[in-house]
Amino acid sequence: MNIDYDLLIILISSIISVMVVLLIFTSFYYIFYWALSAKPTVPVPHSDKLSKFAVLIAARNESKVISHLLESLANQTYPRTHFDVYVIVESEKDPSIEIAKSFGFFSFVRDRLEDGRRTKGFALQECIDYLWRNNLNYDAYMIFDADNILDSNFIEAMNDLRQTGVRVGLGYRNFTNANTNWLTTGSAIMFSYMNQVTSKGRSFAFHKVTLMGTGYYVDDQIIKDAGGWIFTGMTEDIQLTVYCYYHDINMRYYPLVSFYDEQSTKFKTVHMQHVRWLGGYFQRRTFLKHAGVQHDYHPKRMQTLMRAEFYCGLIPFAVFHVINFITSIVCIVFGSLAVVARASSYDIGMLFFLAFLTLLLNYLSLVVPAILTVVRDDKNLQLTRKNKIKGVLTYAFFFYDFALAFLDGLFHPEKTRTWSKIKHTGEVTYKDIK
Repeated sequence: MNIDYDLLIILISSIISVMVVLLIFTSFYYIFYWALSAKPTVPVPHSDKLSKFAVLIAARNESKVISHLLESLANQTYPRTHFDVYVIVESEKDPSIEIAKSFGFFSFVRDRLEDGRRTKGFALQECIDYLWRNNLNYDAYMIFDADNILDSNFIEAMNDLRQTGVRVGLGYRNFTNANTNWLTTGSAIMFSYMNQVTSKGRSFAFHKVTLMGTGYYVDDQIIKDAGGWIFTGMTEDIQLTVYCYYHDINMRYYPLVSFYDEQSTKFKTVHMQHVRWLGGYFQRRTFLKHAGVQHDYHPKRMQTLMRAEFYCGLIPFAVFHVINFITSIVCIVFGSLAVVARASSYDIGMLFFLAFLTLLLNYLSLVVPAILTVVRDDKNLQLTRKNKIKGVLTYAFFFYDFALAFLDGLFHPEKTRTWSKIKHTGEVTYKDIK
């Protein structure tokens, strides 16, 4: 087989050039958010008007760690008369029930545990339905995971935010174990970027945020308008986010108050999370458009723009990485054929150089944002110098597990529908945070 290596090199070089132009062009999108996120967050005024919150905690077999969260809730500056805590479990034998009782909080035991319903979304749905049936009325619901720990003024700050007219509010997601290993550091960098750049930028530009599982409140009326808690997929947070975009609900990211989260330290667990997140991300969403009430917080043209921005999201970035990776494989294959065919050293060298260049571009496109994130959010991340370096250098490998997770979910779809328990150590306590 006669191969025109010179022509092949020209074609591959053209593809790489187009990808670089695409990266530069779409970088304006990220630069826009970087610029917006540099703006300081102005504290909302304190309000004497108090909301009644229901704090919901999905806590299946989480008795090892839940006391830290409950202790932080028991020590809130917000009046105890204006929030109730419900620990959601699956068995009356779960020790979390007695732990909740010791703090003066409530527990809710689920009774619908058939296949397909053992997810956080269905746990929240079942508990909210119970509250409504029993005329236990609340202004808003706060959602937490059992391994979270709150700043002592978290609920007070969220109430102040709600009194400004914000219907869905999100606090800053901080970390109890970011310095443990490269996986926890990678998770911290990723969530920090999503918090301090994406959500902060969207909050300023569109009054929208990207919810990430926990640490937020949502108004009771929003849920009633939707016909109940309909966000029961594998990623209920993304479904609620999409719903708020569809119906133009006023959201805000408020980084002046924090909740703390424990990151997984095992690659197997992190990979399992990524498979589940991607599975949930690609689940059907059209039903969200037809539920609920349109709020029209923005003019129609602005709504169209912000939805386009949300749906576009990481697509250009993903296209850049996929095409570059395929191009690098093509270069390696034809470079090897060139060696066998004893082509000119120039052709062989150029093909392998282009393979290296595409991989380097992919790597740098992840490392550079990681560096900027660590610099921007250094005060909150509190990474050691060693972990800053290690986290930045390994961030691309952490992020590329999403590609492996996508393939894993594609060939093992049952993994995308299973809400598996994630083990937490609970080594960092409320007192440590305080």
